Amino acid sequence: MKRVLFVAALSAGVAGTASAQYKPAAGEKTLEVNFAPLGGTPVSIGGIKLRSFGSETTAFRVGVFLGYGSTSKVTQDEDSQAQLVELKDKNSTTTINLQPGIEKHFAGTDRLSPYIGGVLNIGFGMTSKREESQVANQGVGAKITKGGSLDLGINAVAGFDYYMAEKLYLGTEIGFGVGMTSDMKNKVSWDNVQGMQDSESNVNNQSKFNIGPNVIGQLRLGWAF
Repeated sequence: MKRVLFVAALSAGVAGTASAQYKPAAGEKTLEVNFAPLGGTPVSIGGIKLRSFGSETTAFRVGVFLGYGSTSKVTQDEDSQAQLVELKDKNSTTTINLQPGIEKHFAGTDRLSPYIGGVLNIGFGMTSKREESQVANQGVGAKITKGGSLDLGINAVAGFDYYMAEKLYLGTEIGFGVGMTSDMKNKVSWDNVQGMQDSESNVNNQSKFNIGPNVIGQLRLGWAF
């Protein structure tokens, strides 16, 4: 009797494994994050990507990255006896990146899903720098410089997803494409500084054009739902 129960349980387990659906079916979606386990900051997230499978072999995707950073440096200490106030230089950056695309998946194996595809890249960056100075009889004044850049590109990509368990996968991707980066005008304004006028300038701005392979040194961890 025990032998019969053991064989039945084993058969059920094998059948369950054989019938497991690891890959997404038509109508399902995947959500994933990118991380660099061998990088200097392995737990940082390099973006979020959503895919929608129109069929088992075709997926539409969109990647999104939103980033913000700021730094502050004291350039003058406060000294009441010398009638000095504290001054700072402040810098901030904002990055927005959107990557819509499409993927064609191949049979692979039950767990491995290789694919090729095409991806557009649309990026926008903004920078702001505030340089404070002490103004006689007026307190603290500041020079404010704002700039930014626009990124446009298109990539052919190839990659794979490996499903470690049902609906859970790891993957990576490489690509080849063209891209253009163009700096926008720098705008200078003044805060609490008399006699200075706001201005715009293209001095030191650059435009770059790149074509060639690109390797994303990150792993993708995702799940289907």
